[in-house]
Amino acid sequence: MNCKSLVFLFGILALVAAEETYLIEDQFGSEYLMVPLPLSRQRRQTTVDINKNPGGTQVALGHKGTIFENDKHLVTGEGFISKQFRPTGPTTLGGGLGYEHKPSGSGINLGASNTRGFGTDLSATGTANLWSKGNSRLDAYANYDRHFGGPWGTGRPNYGGGLQFTHRF
Repeated sequence: MNCKSLVFLFGILALVAAEETYLIEDQFGSEYLMVPLPLSRQRRQTTVDINKNPGGTQVALGHKGTIFENDKHLVTGEGFISKQFRPTGPTTLGGGLGYEHKPSGSGINLGASNTRGFGTDLSATGTANLWSKGNSRLDAYANYDRHFGGPWGTGRPNYGGGLQFTHRF
């Protein structure tokens, strides 16, 4: 399937899914199918943290918010940057992406951060609902993280998992 076929298929699917569409043409004769998206307010939060300690002053700026949400699915994202001053230290950049299946409570979170000169840390966590009845539920969970690069090289993977039973009284 070539690129034009994929664009055409996407356009047809958009026509079926959308209530109202517009076909417009630019000055070069290319046609575009415009599908208005519903406007909705998404939850977002920006934070600034300044911590002063004997080792210096750490400043961190973060932003997180909802990327997509409906009655069954929730996708969230976040990003941050932090820097140490007096003495000046390296800058750390990072971010994460999370998904939750609302009816079951199952989900996955992925994260990464990089500190210049010290390497990159990657992490993944997941939870899956295996059984639920009334106020009781049984979940499986797993986690994985690993450090790559930097002066100490790539580390060994750290991973684990287990089962968790909960009951609300």
